[in-house]
Amino acid sequence: MRKLVIFGAAAFAEIAHYYFTHDSPWDVVGFTVDAAYLAGTTYHGLPVVPFDEVTRRFPPADDDMFVAVGIGGVNRQRAAKVAEAERLGYRLASFVSSRADVPAGLVVRPNTMIMERAGIQPYVEIGRDSIIWSATRIGFRTRIGDHCWIVSAIFGESVTVGEGTFVGLNATVGPCLTLGAHNVIGAGALVLRDTADDEVHRARASTPSRVPGWRLWKR
Repeated sequence: MRKLVIFGAAAFAEIAHYYFTHDSPWDVVGFTVDAAYLAGTTYHGLPVVPFDEVTRRFPPADDDMFVAVGIGGVNRQRAAKVAEAERLGYRLASFVSSRADVPAGLVVRPNTMIMERAGIQPYVEIGRDSIIWSATRIGFRTRIGDHCWIVSAIFGESVTVGEGTFVGLNATVGPCLTLGAHNVIGAGALVLRDTADDEVHRARASTPSRVPGWRLWKR
């Protein structure tokens, strides 16, 4: 059994700890956060160490890492920490729920999470460091880019999703569309046309707006 240290000590880290503990071959042994966010020395009964000390306490030769950072900076914060963890030599773990419906041969890339009741059809590609929330439905031949976060949304067939894009709760994306990079598709939105990079689509009116540096969630 491989040992696992989780980057983060907030809501997403708590979810990751639960899944990896109860439904994976990893043994979670601790948490790490940037020193500025260190609020205590334990979390869920396990040690929390500053990130600048993590290689000493949890050596990359012995421990894998999962980066449990939310959607801050439209997923840019998590992407940056993933890159930093890899530079330190960590192998990044991924999680696929035993209760997810995934096709044979699905390639699961580093720091990806696929939660329970997600339904993924054949020939789907999911990029690295992408989070697929419970009850998401992804049509066949859809391509999800790196560093995306999908929350219980529905995708038609042959959709292409640009890197860093967030798709909110119960949003629907029609078939054969392309979403640009770092889009924010709000909860309940219906997208029926291609989008450019850095667009925001809301549920009530699908009129895009460009919001550079748009931020969501704390670490």
